[in-house]
Amino acid sequence: MALGQAPRPTARGAGVVGAGAVAVVAGVLLDSTPLVFAGLVLVLLVAAVLVSLVFRRADLDVARRFGPDRGVAGRSVVETLSLVPRGRGQVVVLREGLPWQGGPSAESATVALEPGRTSSAVFRHDDLVRGRHRLGPLTVDLVESFGVGRRRTSVPGMHELVVVPEVLDLGLARESRALGDGARRQRGQSLTGAEDDPVTREYRRGDPMRRVHWKATARHDDLMVRQEEQHGLPHVRLVLPTALGAWDDATTGPGGAGRHSDSFEWALSLVATLAVEWGHAGSVAVVTTPDGDLVARHDPESTGAFLEALADVVLDDPAGVPAPSAAAREPVVAVVSGLRRRDLDVLVRSRAVGASAVAVVVSPALDFTHTGRPSAADAGDAPLRPAEVAELLRGSRWRVVEAGSDEAVADVVRGAGLLDG
Repeated sequence: MALGQAPRPTARGAGVVGAGAVAVVAGVLLDSTPLVFAGLVLVLLVAAVLVSLVFRRADLDVARRFGPDRGVAGRSVVETLSLVPRGRGQVVVLREGLPWQGGPSAESATVALEPGRTSSAVFRHDDLVRGRHRLGPLTVDLVESFGVGRRRTSVPGMHELVVVPEVLDLGLARESRALGDGARRQRGQSLTGAEDDPVTREYRRGDPMRRVHWKATARHDDLMVRQEEQHGLPHVRLVLPTALGAWDDATTGPGGAGRHSDSFEWALSLVATLAVEWGHAGSVAVVTTPDGDLVARHDPESTGAFLEALADVVLDDPAGVPAPSAAAREPVVAVVSGLRRRDLDVLVRSRAVGASAVAVVVSPALDFTHTGRPSAADAGDAPLRPAEVAELLRGSRWRVVEAGSDEAVADVVRGAGLLDG
């Protein structure tokens, strides 16, 4: 248990001390011993309370619970604190430190703790910031029973809250030849030597009705489909730059900490949405940087781990392991903004033979003030601006979708037909 701050009077305590001082002065002027005595009693009462607070501790067991368990960037989460005092009952004021705000929450909760009973306090945290946050220790103000003094201390204990990018359930995913369903089906049939694959699983959203295994359905009394994915899932490649200089509106805090870009967060939400939607259709999505470093991998059975991997992405972090090489005809969707010409050339060359290629070029929101960064024509290694990136990708026969980070992700996906295959 931390020692905490020195005790201090509350507003009520300060008022009592003031009243006592006035009584003492009035008693001296009026030559009234009882009035002087009453004033001194008031002052000494507050002093005694403050001294007693020096020896008091917030002796609590604290448990945190979040709803939902995993936060979503930009949304809210409800935190419920369960508190059980180990010793005497007391009145406390609770404050929770929020790492993404750099200080304690504006909310506070006053709780009366009773021995042997569990008390609860509820906080609602809004506008969550993506990342892996550690909450705690809990800040506790011990309030003396008369309400004239308090002492701030803390209760040890940390809890991790993972905040993932926002993923929109668009319901647009479907099996597509562009994602290799035809090749996968042919391969499955050639390996088994028959059209019916004896391995089945329960029907999932996005499964085509042509793969329903009617005999297994009758046997299990539930809709079953052929488990052809055992021979390999089709892949799609998502490219997302994680370099700080690739995002016009990127900012950093002291010492390089607090690296943030609203455009990047928007792009990350788009990438997560596309990967999860394709997962509904039975496809694997591999997220890489333009240089080919693996950012995350999503398949239909690992959505939770995939989103937590995206929660950990930090701009300008060291490169990860190389991603597997792109397979022939593997579609690629790049979500980019500003790119150095070298990175743009690498991106163009990474397109597999016969593969479709789509680039979503993101521009910062309209209220962003441009820093006056020169174009690549004026500065050797400066990133190209989004408009220049879009023009060069079109010249390389990519389909280009230009979007602003203030647009709704769902509108961009639907309008551009990114899930049409």
